[in-house]
Amino acid sequence: MLTAARAATPDQLRVLAGTDDARAALVATLLTSRRPDDSPLLRELTRLEIASVDAAGDGCGDVLLACCWMLFLSGDVADSELIWEAKGLNFDTYSYVDSVFLIPSGVQLTAEFAKAHGLADLAAYVEQDWLNDPDEAAEEWRNSTFFAGVPAPTASAEELAAYIRS
Repeated sequence: MLTAARAATPDQLRVLAGTDDARAALVATLLTSRRPDDSPLLRELTRLEIASVDAAGDGCGDVLLACCWMLFLSGDVADSELIWEAKGLNFDTYSYVDSVFLIPSGVQLTAEFAKAHGLADLAAYVEQDWLNDPDEAAEEWRNSTFFAGVPAPTASAEELAAYIRS
């Protein structure tokens, strides 16, 4: 399924990952099989999960958290906008999506990016939230075992989805 997702257009991916379980299985597979060129796929999966969480009206869950974490690990400051959107969905996402995910390249770069893209609320948040050095928090997540034990990418979609939803 990951091979098909990597080759899919955004419209095709919406069909392929259109159910919560299919999306969960893809995200769980990416936890162990992510490549540097998977960023566009990961962004689209994040958008789909944001839409799903938003439609549900509450909650967060490990699928959205995993998406935001992998975007953070990719280190692209532009992804802070998508992570900010996820964090701001509801009380649960605000609490569950760690604020360090917003600063993959540091506070200053995120604040500069946010200001340049009309995201004054994001800039103010990261500048106020990270008055101290965020390196320790970022390093903890980079070395995190939070998603340890993910099944092999060859596991069934049902097993992968069950893992990430448990």
